[in-house]
Amino acid sequence: MTSATEFRHGWRVVLASSTGNGSGLSGLAFYTFGVFIVPLVGAFGWSRGQVSVAASFLLIGTAITAPIIGSLIDRLGTRRVAVASMAGLVVGYCLLTQLGGSITAFYAAWLAMALIGGGTTPVVWTRAVNMWFDKGRGLALGLTLAGSGIAGVLGPPAATKLITTYGWQAGYLGIAAFIALIAIPVIAFNLAERRPATSGAPTTETGTSKSAAPTSAADVPGLTLQESLYTVSFWKICGGFFFVAAMVAGLIINLVPLLIDRGLSQMAAAEIAGVMGFAVLAGRIGVGYLLDLVPANIVSRVLLGLPGLGCLLLSIDGAPTWMVLISVMSLGFAAAAEIDLVAYLVSRCFGMKSYGKIYGWQLTPFYIGAAVGPLIVGMMYDAFQGYVEALYVSAVALLVGAFVIGSVKIPPEYDRKGH
Repeated sequence: MTSATEFRHGWRVVLASSTGNGSGLSGLAFYTFGVFIVPLVGAFGWSRGQVSVAASFLLIGTAITAPIIGSLIDRLGTRRVAVASMAGLVVGYCLLTQLGGSITAFYAAWLAMALIGGGTTPVVWTRAVNMWFDKGRGLALGLTLAGSGIAGVLGPPAATKLITTYGWQAGYLGIAAFIALIAIPVIAFNLAERRPATSGAPTTETGTSKSAAPTSAADVPGLTLQESLYTVSFWKICGGFFFVAAMVAGLIINLVPLLIDRGLSQMAAAEIAGVMGFAVLAGRIGVGYLLDLVPANIVSRVLLGLPGLGCLLLSIDGAPTWMVLISVMSLGFAAAAEIDLVAYLVSRCFGMKSYGKIYGWQLTPFYIGAAVGPLIVGMMYDAFQGYVEALYVSAVALLVGAFVIGSVKIPPEYDRKGH
């Protein structure tokens, strides 16, 4: 099918997947985490570093569940896994309001959120979209993953408004209400997974077409997980995105307090964090479109290397507002590119035979890096009483990651652009 035909058949899947991605662990949970740091410090007397460590527990839990979720969706399909995990997040956010001042309970709550919410990560949404799209896969992935960009734009200001008006507990309850009343119904009624079929008509979990019979997994082109482990590309993707994810996550989690240290108010810092959300949103769609036109290694080197310069700009004492905005936007573009690129490179380098398993295992080092990043940045802040040293380390790690990922080669049999 042409790209236009794919979108005509699969737009509802993109809508459901984008909504799920924005509402899940990679969306609202991640992008609103920073706005709770200062209020929780004020409420319980914890340090910023201590609060930031909770993001590491969230990401470690996600790293643990990613391979398991990948195997589950390959066997059970995406909708059942996604709806169950979304319901688990609703319960988790409600439980976060009952901390009682225990930092241990705070860490345990976020770890539990990751374990029960593992089916809300991109491994679920990208599998559904990749099974529907081939010619327009890059753009479809970009639109799907743009859901977290929307969460980055709207989440921090909305949560901050609830926090400043009603208290930090209201912020968590507001997120829970959005997932229960909006996200879960959209996903339940629109997420249909296309199975491999012998004809051009889509065959879905909900019976979109009865004219095409599903084929066996052996008929789907691609490598098995075991075969992919023997390729250099598998380990380049693992290693490169470990460095990129660590620094992007560490900076995003600490962005609001970093900006507050520059003299901004809580609301002003949240608004600038919202600008980063716009960059993530625009970047997700733009990166997806570029991946359908431009070789992935060029996209990787440019968009993952730019925030290294942004880190250096943020480290300048007394930097003007326009420089801060450029730095924040470059970070947003990197956040937009990283998940898009992992999903795209896995599907193009290894095919769709074992996509869920391979992508799940690729997300493990990705999320381990993302878990280590906030821990490193938070500890460096506590040690140096500032973020400058962390910005220097981030700049180096981002450049290394961009170089490694940019060296990945897509096999000719899976390269639709012929690059």
